[in-house]
Amino acid sequence: MKHRAGPRGAAAAVPAAIVLLVLICFLPVLDNDFVNWDDADTFTANLHYRGVSPSHLAWMFTTLHMGHYQPLAWLTHALVYRVWGMDPFGYHLVNLLLHAANAVLFYWFILLLFRLFAAPGDGWFGEHCAALVGALLFAIHPLRVEPVAWATERREVLCGFFLILTVSAYLRMQEEKRAGRTGRVWFVVSILCYASSLLSKAMGLTLPVVLLVMDWYPLGRFAGNGRAQGRAAILIEKLPYVALALGIATVAAFGVQHQAAVPLSQHGVIGRMAQAAYGLSFYLWKTVAPVRLCALYPLTLPVNPTAWTFIVPALVVVTISAAAIGLRRRYPWALSAWASYMVIASPVLGFVQSGPQLAADRYTYLSCLPWAVLAAAGIYRWSGQWELRHLGTSVAATAGAVVIAVLATLGMLTFRQARVWKDSLTLWNHALDIEPTSCAAYNNRGHARQDSGDVSGALADYDTAVRLNPAYADAYASRGNARDTTGDRDGALTDYTIALRLDPTLSVVYNNRGITRQAKGDLPGALTDYNQALRLDPEYAHAYYNRGTVRQAQGDADGALADFTSAIGIAPQYADAYTNRGTVRQGKGDLAGAIDDFSHAIHSAPENAAAYFNRANARKAQGDLAGAIADYSDALRLDSHFASAYNNRGSARKVTGDLDGALADYSQAVQLTAPEAPRRPVYERNLAAIRRQLAEGSTHR
Repeated sequence: MKHRAGPRGAAAAVPAAIVLLVLICFLPVLDNDFVNWDDADTFTANLHYRGVSPSHLAWMFTTLHMGHYQPLAWLTHALVYRVWGMDPFGYHLVNLLLHAANAVLFYWFILLLFRLFAAPGDGWFGEHCAALVGALLFAIHPLRVEPVAWATERREVLCGFFLILTVSAYLRMQEEKRAGRTGRVWFVVSILCYASSLLSKAMGLTLPVVLLVMDWYPLGRFAGNGRAQGRAAILIEKLPYVALALGIATVAAFGVQHQAAVPLSQHGVIGRMAQAAYGLSFYLWKTVAPVRLCALYPLTLPVNPTAWTFIVPALVVVTISAAAIGLRRRYPWALSAWASYMVIASPVLGFVQSGPQLAADRYTYLSCLPWAVLAAAGIYRWSGQWELRHLGTSVAATAGAVVIAVLATLGMLTFRQARVWKDSLTLWNHALDIEPTSCAAYNNRGHARQDSGDVSGALADYDTAVRLNPAYADAYASRGNARDTTGDRDGALTDYTIALRLDPTLSVVYNNRGITRQAKGDLPGALTDYNQALRLDPEYAHAYYNRGTVRQAQGDADGALADFTSAIGIAPQYADAYTNRGTVRQGKGDLAGAIDDFSHAIHSAPENAAAYFNRANARKAQGDLAGAIADYSDALRLDSHFASAYNNRGSARKVTGDLDGALADYSQAVQLTAPEAPRRPVYERNLAAIRRQLAEGSTHR
């Protein structure tokens, strides 16, 4: 097959067009917020990734946070944080740019396939148009929205970036071998890219099998012709890939345990096979008809494999498999694509089930790549037939119009689906429109309503979730939290206790019940709950902090100091832990240590007026009145209604001889404090004293 150069500038114009179309179709994601679907645990409540210091990097490369091993994904989040902080725009922008890059890489991958394998025609235009269509069928399909619009799923997009590079380098290696060279450089590149993909997410675990499928077709390396290699050599070539996959699989197994995988006693082998068949059929159908897409397709256990919901997909999978195998000699591309699809999807089909999902749109990001390749190959074949005059111009024009219409439809659906992920409330309202009996969606919408201040709406959603599934521990825990915010602490304790009876592994619920018990004055009960939370999760920084506050209240200064120190060791930017440890140190007479802690608290939370106030008190006790006055002033800059800061700055000014400044501060403290407030008499006495002192000074003059 001959390959001629295209028009000048076209080599850059086509990738640029791909990037532009992807950006247009996904433009709404740049206006999206974080959502309460893992984004809180990943970003807003997670301090560990916010930096690239040795301690941050050590955490990234050792943690199984939320059950995933994804150090490279964490590293990209850290870099985004350095630029954009906690602005969701930066996280969504990087996801989108990575996806656009994947679209271009996939375009080049398809061109590489075309270059490796003979096809009718020799036209540059048909070759690149077919690759363009294939790349867009992948990139602007609505099923791609979830991994791009969901900030947490950076790992999926990043994994895809390196995996496409991995297979592209593998093909380049085969191209080199066909030319009589070793291809070792491309082999090393492929291995390094594969390692990077696995360090982003373990989705590519089954790649060695996919490469063997490609070796059979389209590479034809098992065929009995001059290009064929010995089977042993082909298998040995896969050993580095297998070694990397086994290593990450071992780590991933620990991650599944961390996510509390559904046990076989609850979800049996037959049920999992039925779920797998459902997923394979579901993703195929949604690829053809991408409508009514949802953030959560709930899994209801136990699965009834005799229900039509599962029988029909099983029949579809069996039929397609049988047909692909039976027609493998005539249509080897069909078996290769179907086998690759099944192998890539296999890790997320439910054989090792964790989470509440029956299926998920994000699982198509890599698994449906073979269908886009197949579509591109078909278009390339048709373009070749047209170039050879085997197809009329009218037929080619009609086919082109259909392709453009399909791509335009996909692009519009993608644009609309991207808006679904705008915020948590929009996401879960849409999910409940699609799945009105999803207890998890009601629970998550309840969180969104509670975060927006609609506690009554949140309670209604939690009540509905509990009604739909009386064994849903998370819903009881959520309702307990909402009840606690309304002051119904007894109701909250009841819900927390039910949640823990249903699932005694919920460390967060032990922590929350401890907070409620502490608020009711039950310090021993709170201490018991915090201890249990820490037994379940020894890296739970907030539980250490909360236990420290109980010990502090009980007068156990050393125990409190140890707990606050543990919290800081786990979360080095934990401002409240620094503040409380500083308070304990100040109480023990360690003013230098206290000032150091308050300084760390200010560095971690520079908008926190209380941190400046605390450091001012310590500096005042140390005799540094100028530093204390400066800190009180910063506290008042941040909170102009901070009565205690006015009072204390007044005391410091009085000592320095600035009586007029002290008078102004004491007056402001009294003015800002309600008559019935406990501190009001103290402020009034200070104000009266400074007035007397000023009056006496005036008399002497």
